[in-house]
Amino acid sequence: MKDRFSRHFSDLKLPLGVLLGLCLAFWSRVLFTGQVLLPGAMLSGFAPFGARETAPWTILQWDALAQYFPWRHFAAQTLARGEIPLWNPFQFCGTPFLANAQSAVFYPLNWPFWVFDTAFAFGIAAFGHSVLASFSTYFLARRWNLSRAGAILAATIYAFCGYLSAWALLPTLFATAAWLPLCLLLLERASDDEKPGAASLGLSLALACALLAGHAQIFFYILLALALRQPFLRRKWRGLAVLGGALLFAFALGALQLLPTLELARIGHREFSPPTPAAWDFVTARAFGHAPISPTQSVWNWNDFTSIWMPNAALSWGTLNENFAYLGIGAFALGISGVFFSRNHKKSEDLPNEANSDPNSNLNTATRASRFAEVFASRPKNFALALAAFGLLYALATPVSQFFFFGFRGVAQMGGTGRALLLWSLGMAILAGFGLDGARKRIKSPLLVPLVLVFVGAELFFNAFITQPTAPRAQIYPPTTLTSFLAKNSAPGARVLMLTPQRDWLPTEGFRAPRAHPSGILPPNGAMVYGIHDVNGYDSLSLRIYRAYVGSGGANGPSPALNGNMVLLDSATPTLLDALAVRWVVTPQNSPPEVAPGRKVLSADGCDVWQREIRGQLRVSGANFTPGWRDGVYQPQSFRLGSFISLCASFFVAAMVSFRFNRRRAT
Repeated sequence: MKDRFSRHFSDLKLPLGVLLGLCLAFWSRVLFTGQVLLPGAMLSGFAPFGARETAPWTILQWDALAQYFPWRHFAAQTLARGEIPLWNPFQFCGTPFLANAQSAVFYPLNWPFWVFDTAFAFGIAAFGHSVLASFSTYFLARRWNLSRAGAILAATIYAFCGYLSAWALLPTLFATAAWLPLCLLLLERASDDEKPGAASLGLSLALACALLAGHAQIFFYILLALALRQPFLRRKWRGLAVLGGALLFAFALGALQLLPTLELARIGHREFSPPTPAAWDFVTARAFGHAPISPTQSVWNWNDFTSIWMPNAALSWGTLNENFAYLGIGAFALGISGVFFSRNHKKSEDLPNEANSDPNSNLNTATRASRFAEVFASRPKNFALALAAFGLLYALATPVSQFFFFGFRGVAQMGGTGRALLLWSLGMAILAGFGLDGARKRIKSPLLVPLVLVFVGAELFFNAFITQPTAPRAQIYPPTTLTSFLAKNSAPGARVLMLTPQRDWLPTEGFRAPRAHPSGILPPNGAMVYGIHDVNGYDSLSLRIYRAYVGSGGANGPSPALNGNMVLLDSATPTLLDALAVRWVVTPQNSPPEVAPGRKVLSADGCDVWQREIRGQLRVSGANFTPGWRDGVYQPQSFRLGSFISLCASFFVAAMVSFRFNRRRAT
């Protein structure tokens, strides 16, 4: 047993060492140079940090500063005090925090955010998930009979492809996507191997981690990939049973996150109303291969297709967009060739002799068709092709994605269809591995493999260099005179309103046109970083009743026309400000509030701060619209119940692991 393990480990040292080295090189800028994986230069477009009109702007990646950095920073500070961050007092006059799945407080691989400086942790977490994605893709490819060189190539392409590279700054999506190849590998092992116990438990744990990573849409795509894999398994019914059981157990493990999220979704602003044709037209206009010319109309956009092999093509909006399918010329060419090259036998050799004996027999024709279907399904290359095709068709907003949009509850409330390019990327990565193995049969040069790996890697690394913004740590939310004043003087009874006119916030966000940096005091949620109690905010699950309450006094509602996740009050009445306990109003310098400006107490960093007198007794906060408060403490029943279920499931996992360990020691 020991000799067998030593041989197995020796065989893995080289390929895993290569992949680990590539991951270290890929993230070297944010691991070793003092740079952080955040678009810090975008902050210079906001008032306290310079208000530069020429500051860079990227719709896809600015959420790293507007949402994820404030969330991770707040969670780390709360956990450091020994508290579970159930409630966030700094956003929307207070709102549930942990219940938003993207907080990912219980996700195991988020430990760097709780241990290291938050900004540096973005790079450390990205490195860890690249290792996870590359190693699991390598083992999946090896199981599918690729050579070590082909498996290394497939792992390199998936881990560093344009899709994952573009989304690396948004840790919930990137982290969830990293689990896809491991889930596929464990499903196949649990279904087809003789002893499925360990793989079944592993699949449950992998699915639980993907769930806790916090991105519901990508988790849904992982489930679609597993469902698509099931017909290709040798033991289809066992695979279906394993998948169903693993999914239920994963939900039990993640119940402490899942139940609060479901409760918040019920009262959140993304109502689960039936999807409409107009909503589908809106999604289609922004899908891969489409260019919107109005909110619900589009024309074909060939730049999205050229972005598959041209890294700069997806910047045609003036920004990096969601529909980024970049693989590079080398990976794309090998992926296409992999459709025709295979290490498997020709299908004619797989047919039974009796099926060839009498081609005119109806029985033999049926047998032949059944056998062809079995042979097709047994070839992993064909599944990789199906996965890539499915992901591409879904991203194109074809009837494939339309079926799920209208047929599955909650899909219409998710993001654009272009995010399904995750499946395209993994499928093409595996096909490229088959393509390399096929080329090696025809080209007997020892230089082929290193040249291919260097060329493909160089393309992917270059793409990351031009699309991944980094910044010095000191550039990320530095202290200013304005933020220091507000942090010192704001409180639940003395909140802050930073006036950011909705008309100036991304007026062309939905259209393909160059755009300038939006104007604003701080990014939405930026107040969280400084401990400022803000009435505005930016969240995919904000409280529906709070939004209705604060939006009742404005003609246009609380959100910009093209981003319904934001709350930006720009026409609040004195009565509403009094009810929200707003004592401080911040405006751009020399632009006093139109209504009840109060007394100017500070002019700094391009902003003026106005102090109001709060009248009346009514005080409203997010707590007024949220169930779960008891004796002045937020302790929702959904979290208590979910914690109990997760604890029971965790004890079961510990018991299973202990049993297997003791059994192995006894034998």
